[in-house]
Amino acid sequence: MACDPLSYSGVDASSWASLRETIDGQYGIRIDTETGEASQRGFHLKWAYDPAAETLEIQCLEKPFIIPCSVVNDYINGAAEKAGLPLG
Repeated sequence: MACDPLSYSGVDASSWASLRETIDGQYGIRIDTETGEASQRGFHLKWAYDPAAETLEIQCLEKPFIIPCSVVNDYINGAAEKAGLPLG
């Protein structure tokens, strides 16, 4: 079951780079393109970053059954906050 997508605005190149490093370091999911998908340890993420509009959308498409989407999205929001992305 896919989780609700998370959208961020005001994402500059520096914040995007920081978020990619945070997700790779904490969760082992390597993001090296502006748009794509990747899987690791039962989690499958999809993302789309638009540098011109400074927008980002991330969605967890697959996850272990026992982990609720609220927990997954809280982890993604935590990584975004750590990377300096504006939340809201």
